[in-house]
Amino acid sequence: MNEETDYAFLEGFAKQWLAAWNSHDTDILLALLHPDIVWEDRTFWTEALRGHGELRPYVDKIWTVMHDVRFEEIQAFFARDQLRGVVLFRQFGSAPRSQPEWKPFSTHGCDIFLEFKDGKLSHYMASYDIVDMMCQMGALPARGEKVGGAYLLSLAGGRSGGRGNAAEGERQGRPLPSDADQA
Repeated sequence: MNEETDYAFLEGFAKQWLAAWNSHDTDILLALLHPDIVWEDRTFWTEALRGHGELRPYVDKIWTVMHDVRFEEIQAFFARDQLRGVVLFRQFGSAPRSQPEWKPFSTHGCDIFLEFKDGKLSHYMASYDIVDMMCQMGALPARGEKVGGAYLLSLAGGRSGGRGNAAEGERQGRPLPSDADQA
């Protein structure tokens, strides 16, 4: 391949990628992925996934939890000579069916294509803000003026000051950050 064909491949792949996600068909998505895919989405899943066998339950879970999620490309960026790319997207949809009182969401994220083998994606990384998504749906409280980790610590400790659970931090021998430290 050369720079022109690499660009055409990446551009075509990005279009197929979004179409596969919007199809809500796991087999269509898996067809774009190398059998030995390394899939990193630590926001939604607990660990990196490897191979179609580990990836199928992840994708099926997305269709269950986000039954009508849709994706739109905002812009794609490609490293033509290295077959790498980033697709900036908007995702939107309804809350899970199990939470009918929750509201719809619309957030941004990035699909990061790190490596291809045999014309298929072999290393993928996701980046998106699930906190904003959960706040929009009404599953989490608004973050207000809390910056950085102060918001998450306030959720973990149930305190609005952003200091989290003081006893836990003291037991582990580390100082807890103040709101000012989180800037």
